[in-house]
Amino acid sequence: MSDKISKVIVDADLCIGCGVCEGIAESEGYFKLVDGISEVEVDDYDNVDTDLIDQAINDCPVGAISKETEFDETI
Repeated sequence: MSDKISKVIVDADLCIGCGVCEGIAESEGYFKLVDGISEVEVDDYDNVDTDLIDQAINDCPVGAISKETEFDETI
């Protein structure tokens, strides 16, 4: 049992468009810079690499990325 990611959010008011998140999750394409602001490009949260999302959240220099979780009873 664990918490699974149900949504990833980029606060456009905080985002400075540095591209750190896009670089971290480049292979998965989770983030994309659009008009200088990062946008989340996740369609399937069931198969998201939580380590990459957490790294992007932790490495964002302005704290613009957050996530919502839900309790997952799957073992």
